[in-house]
Amino acid sequence: MSGIDLYLRPFWVYQLIYIPFVFAFGSIVGSFLNVVILRLPEHRNIISPPSHCPVCKSRLKWYENLPLIGWIRLRGRCGHCGAPISVQYPLIEAVCAVFFTLVFVSAYMVLPTAPCVGGLLPEYLGRGAGIAATWPIPVLYCILFSALLAMTIIDLRTYTIPIELTWAVTIPALLIHAIMPLWPGAQLSLPLSELPRGVTGFDLGRWTIPLVGPAGLGAGLGGMAGIAVSALLIRINHLRYSFLDFDLYVKEGDEIIDYPHPRRELEWELEFLGPIMLGILLGWLVGSGWSGAQLPLWAASLGGSLIGYLVGGGLIWLFRIAGTLAFGKEAMGLGDAHLLACVGAVLGWVDPIIVFFLAPFLAIGGILLGALVSRLVRGVARYIPYGPWLALASLVVLFGDPWIEPFLGLILRIPVNLP
Repeated sequence: MSGIDLYLRPFWVYQLIYIPFVFAFGSIVGSFLNVVILRLPEHRNIISPPSHCPVCKSRLKWYENLPLIGWIRLRGRCGHCGAPISVQYPLIEAVCAVFFTLVFVSAYMVLPTAPCVGGLLPEYLGRGAGIAATWPIPVLYCILFSALLAMTIIDLRTYTIPIELTWAVTIPALLIHAIMPLWPGAQLSLPLSELPRGVTGFDLGRWTIPLVGPAGLGAGLGGMAGIAVSALLIRINHLRYSFLDFDLYVKEGDEIIDYPHPRRELEWELEFLGPIMLGILLGWLVGSGWSGAQLPLWAASLGGSLIGYLVGGGLIWLFRIAGTLAFGKEAMGLGDAHLLACVGAVLGWVDPIIVFFLAPFLAIGGILLGALVSRLVRGVARYIPYGPWLALASLVVLFGDPWIEPFLGLILRIPVNLP
């Protein structure tokens, strides 16, 4: 047996034919992300009008709009007026193409034992199940990455994170985690010792996210119902968004923390959180009464995604409220809460906790590196919002989870499944 066979699945040569398609599809997604990044912060339609030169407004021909190839063919300039085309366009397309390819290789070609990024899919998906039986999970990871990339660029430019992007991740996550146990051909197998009380399962492998029992499912459903109630109260003007007068106090060029009344605005956020907390409590109590019931695997998986969403968003919101009350300055942004919430919907409730504590270390390292580079090139250091560090930490956890989670479990002894 050659060395490469120790780390690649036996059918890795066959899988090579998929890579060009995955790479091309990733570049197409990247091309669409460029439109989203440009138009979404300006509240413009992301579908119409079609791609055009921002200077002369000339519509791009189909071959000029090809990902990567079009920019190279045009040599970075508009074919009509000669205006320069930002290098961001091919960079985003290339990054998406490479990441999509990396996800495919990690999921279907590399064994979990390889000394590199491997084993992206759980063990149960590696027991003979093919691409047709397992593709929703890698697709979900690619959706998460695409949204995180768009949120990062937008946050760096505008210091805001569009909530539309977070829901574009959360909704597919809830659907896919609920559907996967029923997906044709999927190898569903779980050790009974790892299942929460009341969950029906199988005898081998491990599921895609931490599962929940009836109480956890009830809390998840109750929390989402609370979100719907709070959103309805805002719509009928019984509640309002916080920081509505932000632009009156913070002008262009000012620091975000210059807003003078953050403690006052927390009143509206606490009122918004009231129905959510009540829904979680009531759902947990109702679910606890059904602890002896047999919860199907799809419901346990859906509950795991719901709890992941609530834990991810709740962590940021908790520290936002505590920090704002303690220091009198807005601590963390609501966009960060939505970002980590959608990460939790994809990865479950354990990983957002790891992301939350990992992101500050990445931020500190990035700040030190930025200060060093700024000193070397005699530039001016620029404030970087926290969202990009959460996004980076999420990707580190996504690929490093096989190494991070066991280590964390030894230290904190976090139970993976909820009752």
